[in-house]
Amino acid sequence: MYRKASIRWIKKETRDTATYCLKLKEKLLFLPGQFNMLYVPGIGEAPLSISSSPSAPELLHTVRVAGDVTTALSQLGEGDIIFLRGPFGSGWPMEELRDRTLVVIAGGLGIAPLRPVLKEVMKKDYGLSSKPVVLYGSKSPKDIIFRDEFPRFRDVFDVYLSVDKADPEMIWRGETGFVPDVLDRVDFAPLKSVAFICGPEIMMKISVSKLLGRGVPPEKIYLSMERNMNCGRGLCGHCMFGPFFICKDGPVLRYSDIRDFIDVREL
Repeated sequence: MYRKASIRWIKKETRDTATYCLKLKEKLLFLPGQFNMLYVPGIGEAPLSISSSPSAPELLHTVRVAGDVTTALSQLGEGDIIFLRGPFGSGWPMEELRDRTLVVIAGGLGIAPLRPVLKEVMKKDYGLSSKPVVLYGSKSPKDIIFRDEFPRFRDVFDVYLSVDKADPEMIWRGETGFVPDVLDRVDFAPLKSVAFICGPEIMMKISVSKLLGRGVPPEKIYLSMERNMNCGRGLCGHCMFGPFFICKDGPVLRYSDIRDFIDVREL
């Protein structure tokens, strides 16, 4: 069933990415890590992660222009009407955080489905055993999403920002290099940690390899996988990943359940 939504406001994040605040008749109930299918009339629909906290009053989607639907969405403005189906899929297992150290690893737009986790941890006591860690990498300082929020994240998290290449026109005081390499310099107790990872697949594979090498149990590593999701219900088969449907069984999946289909041994 489609819900009608109006665009309340739009925040430009980077040159090709923006956050859209949607207004619905009723509050949408969802879990951190779930997604909606957003439909632009006359164009089509696309799966888009929810980037707001479940406890927040607003519904946010952070969108990068990458196809017909997202291009059409980028041409809309405040007050325009779109439609959505959802929420769909699995969420991040927040119940796993008790008595553990949370390690969040994100690359590029992968920070969007992890923002609800960060916001929830900032608001609620999940019984973490130590200060949580966030590692976020982008191509350049200009490509950092939620740039203005990271100073507030630092109140609760140890934050490590990295860029593939520093911009000579900007002052950059963070790390330079691939985000999994920064992981080598982060101190945490592997056997007492749980990792949430989202980003480009090669980044996730290398991060998993490094976490396993440090001693993090494979069943305590969770990945948000992206595949071509069309229906959101596991009916069309477009997003099959081994025996799993990403839209229904995922997008958040435990590494120990999918390791036969995302082999990191050759890395």
